[in-house]
Amino acid sequence: MIGLEVSWTLLVDVLVLPTVSMVVMLLLLDPLMDGWRSFFEFVRVPLGLPGGVSTRIVELGPLYVAVPFFTSEAAWPSTLDMISGWVLVGVLAVLGVVLRGRWVPAAYFMRFLAIVQLTAQIWFWLAPPPFAYSLPDYVSGLVVCGVVVLLLAPFLVAFTFHVFDFLLWQKVAMVVLLLGHLAIMLPMQATIHAWIIQRASLLAMPMLYFVFGVLIDVFVYVALYGWGMSWRSGGVLDAVDRRPPVVPHSQLRAFPRPRPTPASGGPIVPPKGGPSVAPAT
Repeated sequence: MIGLEVSWTLLVDVLVLPTVSMVVMLLLLDPLMDGWRSFFEFVRVPLGLPGGVSTRIVELGPLYVAVPFFTSEAAWPSTLDMISGWVLVGVLAVLGVVLRGRWVPAAYFMRFLAIVQLTAQIWFWLAPPPFAYSLPDYVSGLVVCGVVVLLLAPFLVAFTFHVFDFLLWQKVAMVVLLLGHLAIMLPMQATIHAWIIQRASLLAMPMLYFVFGVLIDVFVYVALYGWGMSWRSGGVLDAVDRRPPVVPHSQLRAFPRPRPTPASGGPIVPPKGGPSVAPAT
């Protein structure tokens, strides 16, 4: 980070480009929702999801979006589901302890998964049915959250990537890559969540929501951002050539300071004319 020069081009990159991207996304939102609905209807039968595909009208400020979702219902966890969940918690906890060396990051992730699933096990063990969220409500909420992410993603890219001196086509490419990836991934993510929860009961919903929900969408941008920051910008301050100024070694000791010794120390004079203390010999 060598500083940021505020100019009219920076304002264009930070304000105009994401605004244009969001407007384009708004114009494509209805066809995109139709495509997601067609995808849900296409995969529902092969995946064995009961029910059908319905549409929910969601109000996003001045906008009304027809969000598709599965109408399949998920059951309250049975005794077998609870036992399977406890086994999963045990396996994840053991892996979190056993993994060592270069697998330490995976071990911490396994511990995190074990804690999340443990909280779900305890809640469903103590709480009576029904659950506060049904599977259709969960899927529709996940899709609505994905729509919001699509609309706000251009501004996220603008304030984290466009502020650097990359070329215009590179900044546009980062937005297109992120929106294109999310537009394809989000309906697949909702489908996988619906299939797992319908098969494994509502016990799987907390894990999928907290770990494999919006967090996965964030990781998509983190991965693309890491790749994009490695691009050569072609600007005046190229990312490859950014190095701190090198000071010649001869100038580092242009005025060498003498090493202090007990004999070189002067008397310590207290303030207000107090008695001086001679250095120790």
